[in-house]
Amino acid sequence: MDMGEIVLDQIRTVDKNRLIKNLGSVSPAAQEKVLSVLQEMFSP
Repeated sequence: MDMGEIVLDQIRTVDKNRLIKNLGSVSPAAQEKVLSVLQEMFSP
């Protein structure tokens, strides 16, 4: 499977019903990193 990038400053909400196909999944380690960066970005 190809590796992708998550561009956190370009994240927006997407309705699951509008998604056509599942492109893959994110590993638990990557999820933790994303959540950490998002917390830094949006913390007061």
